[in-house]
Amino acid sequence: MKKLLVCFAVLALLLVPAMAMAYNEGQDLPPGAVEVEHWEWDGSGWVRKAEGDLTALARCWRSNPAGNNCNKKVWTIDFVHHASMAQWCEWSIGGTRWDWRILKPGTYAAECIEFTVKSNNDVVIGFAGFADLEYTETGGVNRFIETYYSYGETIEAADINGWTRASDLNEAPRTVSDSADLHAGVSTKLFNKIIVENCNSSCEYENQGQITITLQNIKRWVDPVTGTWFPPPSVQ
Repeated sequence: MKKLLVCFAVLALLLVPAMAMAYNEGQDLPPGAVEVEHWEWDGSGWVRKAEGDLTALARCWRSNPAGNNCNKKVWTIDFVHHASMAQWCEWSIGGTRWDWRILKPGTYAAECIEFTVKSNNDVVIGFAGFADLEYTETGGVNRFIETYYSYGETIEAADINGWTRASDLNEAPRTVSDSADLHAGVSTKLFNKIIVENCNSSCEYENQGQITITLQNIKRWVDPVTGTWFPPPSVQ
Protein backbone atom coordinates (compact mmCIF):
# COMPACT_ATOMS: atom_id res chain seq x y z
CA MET A 1 0.00 0.00 0.00
CA LYS A 2 1.60 3.17 -1.28
CA LYS A 3 2.27 6.14 1.01
CA LEU A 4 0.52 4.48 3.94
CA LEU A 5 1.58 5.42 7.45
CA VAL A 6 -0.22 2.30 8.50
CA CYS A 7 1.86 1.57 11.58
CA PHE A 8 -0.14 4.07 13.61
CA ALA A 9 -3.33 2.18 12.89
CA VAL A 10 -2.65 0.07 15.98
CA LEU A 11 -3.59 3.07 18.09
CA ALA A 12 -7.15 2.79 16.85
CA LEU A 13 -7.34 -0.57 18.59
CA LEU A 14 -5.81 0.63 21.85
CA LEU A 15 -7.33 4.02 22.50
CA VAL A 16 -10.62 5.77 23.05
CA PRO A 17 -12.32 8.04 20.49
CA ALA A 18 -11.12 11.64 20.49
CA MET A 19 -13.09 14.02 22.72
CA ALA A 20 -13.14 17.80 22.82
CA MET A 21 -10.85 19.02 25.60
CA ALA A 22 -9.60 22.42 26.71
CA TYR A 23 -5.88 23.05 26.32
CA ASN A 24 -3.90 26.07 27.51
CA GLU A 25 -2.55 27.86 24.44
CA GLY A 26 -0.21 30.05 26.50
CA GLN A 27 -0.08 33.72 27.41
CA ASP A 28 0.89 36.86 25.54
CA LEU A 29 4.13 38.44 26.68
CA PRO A 30 3.70 41.39 29.06
CA PRO A 31 3.67 44.83 27.41
CA GLY A 32 7.17 46.09 26.73
CA ALA A 33 8.82 42.67 27.03
CA VAL A 34 12.37 42.67 25.61
CA GLU A 35 14.08 39.55 24.31
CA VAL A 36 17.49 38.76 25.80
CA GLU A 37 20.33 36.53 24.67
CA HIS A 38 20.47 33.03 26.13
CA TRP A 39 22.65 29.92 26.06
CA GLU A 40 21.85 26.32 25.18
CA TRP A 41 23.84 23.35 26.50
CA ASP A 42 24.86 21.04 23.63
CA GLY A 43 26.27 18.25 25.79
CA SER A 44 29.80 19.61 25.94
CA GLY A 45 29.46 23.37 26.37
CA TRP A 46 27.22 26.43 26.23
CA VAL A 47 26.15 27.75 22.81
CA ARG A 48 25.15 31.42 22.71
CA LYS A 49 21.88 32.33 20.99
CA ALA A 50 21.29 35.98 20.13
CA GLU A 51 18.00 37.81 20.40
CA GLY A 52 15.67 36.91 17.53
CA ASP A 53 17.54 33.72 16.58
CA LEU A 54 14.84 31.57 14.94
CA THR A 55 17.08 28.48 15.09
CA ALA A 56 16.98 28.52 18.90
CA LEU A 57 15.18 25.74 20.77
CA ALA A 58 14.10 28.21 23.47
CA ARG A 59 13.96 31.99 23.83
CA CYS A 60 13.74 34.35 26.81
CA TRP A 61 12.23 37.81 27.42
CA ARG A 62 12.40 40.19 30.39
CA SER A 63 9.75 42.73 31.37
CA ASN A 64 8.23 44.80 34.15
CA PRO A 65 11.30 46.70 35.41
CA ALA A 66 10.81 48.22 38.85
CA GLY A 67 12.47 50.69 41.19
CA ASN A 68 11.68 53.14 43.98
CA ASN A 69 13.29 55.12 46.76
CA CYS A 70 12.44 56.36 50.25
CA ASN A 71 13.37 55.60 53.85
CA LYS A 72 11.00 52.67 54.52
CA LYS A 73 12.45 49.69 56.37
CA VAL A 74 11.20 46.77 54.19
CA TRP A 75 10.74 46.61 50.44
CA THR A 76 8.70 43.80 48.88
CA ILE A 77 9.42 43.06 45.23
CA ASP A 78 7.06 40.66 43.50
CA PHE A 79 8.83 38.42 41.01
CA VAL A 80 7.42 36.07 38.36
CA HIS A 81 9.43 33.35 36.59
CA HIS A 82 7.24 31.85 33.86
CA ALA A 83 7.86 29.18 31.21
CA SER A 84 5.57 28.23 28.33
CA MET A 85 6.35 24.68 27.17
CA ALA A 86 5.27 23.79 23.63
CA GLN A 87 4.01 20.36 22.68
CA TRP A 88 6.43 18.31 20.59
CA CYS A 89 6.13 15.01 18.79
CA GLU A 90 8.63 12.45 17.50
CA TRP A 91 7.65 9.43 15.45
CA SER A 92 9.45 6.82 13.43
CA ILE A 93 8.22 4.08 11.13
CA GLY A 94 9.99 1.11 9.60
CA GLY A 95 8.26 1.52 6.22
CA THR A 96 5.32 3.19 4.48
CA ARG A 97 4.54 0.47 1.95
CA TRP A 98 3.80 -3.25 1.96
CA ASP A 99 4.05 -5.42 -1.16
CA TRP A 100 2.67 -8.95 -1.43
CA ARG A 101 3.47 -11.35 -4.30
CA ILE A 102 1.02 -14.26 -4.24
CA LEU A 103 1.21 -17.57 -6.08
CA LYS A 104 -1.99 -19.24 -4.82
CA PRO A 105 -5.19 -18.36 -2.91
CA GLY A 106 -4.91 -18.50 0.87
CA THR A 107 -4.82 -16.49 4.09
CA TYR A 108 -1.54 -14.68 4.69
CA ALA A 109 -0.16 -12.38 7.40
CA ALA A 110 3.11 -10.49 7.76
CA GLU A 111 4.85 -8.33 10.35
CA CYS A 112 6.68 -5.75 8.29
CA ILE A 113 6.69 -2.53 10.25
CA GLU A 114 7.74 -1.27 13.68
CA PHE A 115 6.77 2.16 14.92
CA THR A 116 7.43 4.52 17.83
CA VAL A 117 5.57 7.69 18.74
CA LYS A 118 6.55 10.15 21.48
CA SER A 119 4.92 13.36 22.68
CA ASN A 120 4.51 15.43 25.82
CA ASN A 121 0.71 15.79 25.58
CA ASP A 122 -2.31 14.23 23.91
CA VAL A 123 -2.14 13.47 20.19
CA VAL A 124 -5.11 12.57 18.01
CA ILE A 125 -4.73 9.93 15.31
CA GLY A 126 -7.05 10.18 12.30
CA PHE A 127 -7.54 7.68 9.47
CA ALA A 128 -8.87 8.13 5.94
CA GLY A 129 -9.09 5.97 2.84
CA PHE A 130 -8.37 2.59 4.46
CA ALA A 131 -10.10 -0.27 2.62
CA ASP A 132 -9.60 -3.74 1.19
CA LEU A 133 -7.02 -4.04 -1.58
CA GLU A 134 -8.78 -3.29 -4.87
CA TYR A 135 -8.28 -4.56 -8.41
CA THR A 136 -6.43 -1.80 -10.29
CA GLU A 137 -7.84 -2.48 -13.78
CA THR A 138 -11.31 -2.89 -15.28
CA GLY A 139 -13.09 -6.21 -14.96
CA GLY A 140 -12.13 -8.91 -12.50
CA VAL A 141 -14.37 -11.52 -10.85
CA ASN A 142 -13.83 -10.46 -7.23
CA ARG A 143 -12.32 -6.98 -7.29
CA PHE A 144 -11.31 -6.95 -3.61
CA ILE A 145 -8.90 -8.79 -1.32
CA GLU A 146 -10.09 -8.68 2.29
CA THR A 147 -7.55 -6.78 4.40
CA TYR A 148 -7.09 -6.66 8.18
CA TYR A 149 -4.64 -5.17 10.70
CA SER A 150 -3.46 -6.16 14.16
CA TYR A 151 -0.49 -5.61 16.47
CA GLY A 152 1.80 -7.43 18.88
CA GLU A 153 5.26 -8.90 19.22
CA THR A 154 4.29 -12.23 17.58
CA ILE A 155 1.67 -13.58 15.19
CA GLU A 156 0.06 -15.36 18.15
CA ALA A 157 -0.21 -12.03 19.98
CA ALA A 158 -1.76 -10.45 16.88
CA ASP A 159 -4.43 -13.18 16.87
CA ILE A 160 -5.14 -12.61 20.56
CA ASN A 161 -5.36 -8.83 20.10
CA GLY A 162 -7.82 -9.32 17.25
CA TRP A 163 -7.88 -8.32 13.60
CA THR A 164 -9.54 -5.04 12.54
CA ARG A 165 -11.02 -4.73 9.05
CA ALA A 166 -9.22 -2.00 7.10
CA SER A 167 -12.33 0.13 6.53
CA ASP A 168 -13.14 0.12 10.27
CA LEU A 169 -10.05 2.24 10.88
CA ASN A 170 -11.80 5.19 9.20
CA GLU A 171 -14.15 5.70 12.13
CA ALA A 172 -13.84 8.54 14.66
CA PRO A 173 -10.30 9.80 15.39
CA ARG A 174 -8.61 8.31 18.45
CA THR A 175 -6.67 10.03 21.24
CA VAL A 176 -3.29 8.90 22.55
CA SER A 177 -3.47 10.35 26.05
CA ASP A 178 -0.63 12.15 27.79
CA SER A 179 1.32 9.72 29.97
CA ALA A 180 4.81 8.82 31.13
CA ASP A 181 4.80 6.01 28.56
CA LEU A 182 3.97 8.43 25.74
CA HIS A 183 6.77 10.78 26.87
CA ALA A 184 9.26 7.89 26.77
CA GLY A 185 7.91 6.50 23.50
CA VAL A 186 5.21 3.94 22.72
CA SER A 187 6.46 1.19 20.40
CA THR A 188 4.93 -1.90 18.81
CA LYS A 189 4.89 -4.02 15.66
CA LEU A 190 2.07 -3.97 13.13
CA PHE A 191 0.76 -7.02 11.28
CA ASN A 192 -1.36 -7.11 8.15
CA LYS A 193 -3.53 -10.02 7.01
CA ILE A 194 -5.07 -10.64 3.61
CA ILE A 195 -7.55 -13.31 2.53
CA VAL A 196 -7.05 -14.27 -1.13
CA GLU A 197 -9.94 -16.18 -2.71
CA ASN A 198 -10.17 -18.41 -5.79
CA CYS A 199 -12.31 -15.68 -7.37
CA ASN A 200 -9.57 -13.03 -7.12
CA SER A 201 -8.44 -12.59 -10.73
CA SER A 202 -4.75 -12.28 -11.46
CA CYS A 203 -3.88 -8.58 -11.47
CA GLU A 204 -2.45 -5.86 -9.22
CA TYR A 205 -4.44 -4.90 -6.12
CA GLU A 206 -3.82 -1.78 -4.05
CA ASN A 207 -5.16 0.55 -1.37
CA GLN A 208 -3.87 4.01 -0.51
CA GLY A 209 -4.71 5.56 2.83
CA GLN A 210 -3.64 8.46 4.98
CA ILE A 211 -3.06 8.89 8.70
CA THR A 212 -2.87 12.25 10.43
CA ILE A 213 -1.16 12.87 13.76
CA THR A 214 -2.48 16.07 15.34
CA LEU A 215 -0.93 17.72 18.39
CA GLN A 216 -3.56 19.03 20.80
CA ASN A 217 -1.72 21.78 22.70
CA ILE A 218 -0.29 24.15 20.10
CA LYS A 219 0.89 27.35 21.74
CA ARG A 220 -0.14 30.67 20.24
CA TRP A 221 3.52 31.53 19.66
CA VAL A 222 4.22 28.35 17.63
CA ASP A 223 3.54 28.34 13.89
CA PRO A 224 1.26 25.28 13.49
CA VAL A 225 2.40 24.78 9.88
CA THR A 226 6.19 24.85 10.38
CA GLY A 227 6.23 23.82 14.05
CA THR A 228 8.68 26.56 14.97
CA TRP A 229 8.73 30.29 15.78
CA PHE A 230 6.61 32.76 13.88
CA PRO A 231 8.92 35.10 11.95
CA PRO A 232 9.10 38.71 13.20
CA PRO A 233 7.08 40.74 13.93
CA SER A 234 4.49 38.05 14.72
CA VAL A 235 6.38 36.38 17.59
CA GLN A 236 4.23 36.65 20.69
